[in-house]
Amino acid sequence: MMAAVGCTPGSDSATPKGQPAAEVCGGFAKDPAAASALEAIAGKGASLTSDGSEPERVLAELREAARTPQSGKKRLRGTTFCTLETAGDEKNVLSITLREALAVPASDASKELVTAYATGRLATSSDLHASVYFSCRMKAPAHEIVLVAELDRADENEADHPGIRDEQITLANAAARHVAAALGCADTRLVTGVPAKAQP
Repeated sequence: MMAAVGCTPGSDSATPKGQPAAEVCGGFAKDPAAASALEAIAGKGASLTSDGSEPERVLAELREAARTPQSGKKRLRGTTFCTLETAGDEKNVLSITLREALAVPASDASKELVTAYATGRLATSSDLHASVYFSCRMKAPAHEIVLVAELDRADENEADHPGIRDEQITLANAAARHVAAALGCADTRLVTGVPAKAQP
């Protein structure tokens, strides 16, 4: 009976309950700059769901990575920190994954296709993707590792407009800062707010 009611047009329960931009995925986007960036991508006042997000698993895996000897490490697949859909129509908005990176890529790789930003060790944003590489030095016995936060904007999210790359890097950077704070990382070189474009 509840299922039938939930599918009735106009019923309050027909629309999945979502959250505002500032509250999704542990509130990583509660900073005004990040909340504004997320609203610009998802839509003003959008209600969002984050099913499939695993922020606690991300933290557990990265803590383990910092305790694992460097020898014999292989590239880790990213774990979803935050995946967002609009509540109601379940339209994909974006996803952010975090993982350990074995190295920071060369900064001049495909520089014609991306915009570089001054945060962390290397930060770039393109039409549908943004990434922030940063160092994380936790307390002993953990060793320093390089982490990367990668944002992928869904093809079906039609938020293309001037400034979209700035908004994407702002969100990837906010996720990186959120995870770095939870892990107790030192020497991240991650900036607050909207990262400035890197000087050539």
